[in-house]
Amino acid sequence: MTTFYICRHGETENNKKFRLSGWVDTPLTEASLKDIQSIITKLRGVQFDSVHSSDLGRAFITAYLITRGIGYTDEIHRHKGLREVNYGDLANRLWAEVDPKGLNFLNDTDFVSPNGESLAQMQQRVIACLVALDKDSTGQTILLVSHDGPMNAIYTSFAKLDLGDRMKINVYPHDFVAKFTVSDGKVLSFQEVLNQ
Repeated sequence: MTTFYICRHGETENNKKFRLSGWVDTPLTEASLKDIQSIITKLRGVQFDSVHSSDLGRAFITAYLITRGIGYTDEIHRHKGLREVNYGDLANRLWAEVDPKGLNFLNDTDFVSPNGESLAQMQQRVIACLVALDKDSTGQTILLVSHDGPMNAIYTSFAKLDLGDRMKINVYPHDFVAKFTVSDGKVLSFQEVLNQ
């Protein structure tokens, strides 16, 4: 069994403007520094064997700032498997422009945007990444820095819920931290980490 902590990247310009990012990168805002400081406070005192981040810049920069804040100075491993859902041709567009009638079709688990992927495909990718990390790091404590979609994917895998339904009602704050365990390809627990 492997113990994971996961947090979301700090707020970005696209988040602030309600634009879809997906695999398109976008700079962190000044407010993201408060988010990151809050994450550091929640993680202070936890000893990590390794740190892994989505390979997108907003997550990697967040991971770098967090690790420096908690005194972790080893390598940060980057993984495509921890990326946000790929919105394909819809990326970088305003949510209101893509979904003007509020139909939430982007939160349909099986919807695939042109040149993108579905939430179900993203969830399979994220869980496969966790299973590989568990296999290589059993018994260790690992920090992950990722995105809202993958965090919901992990939670719904544990809670046996539909990912699309969950994403219609839940967006994790940028300073959210959760602790969960993985063993034999399954997410066994998932709980929020509050200030220590």
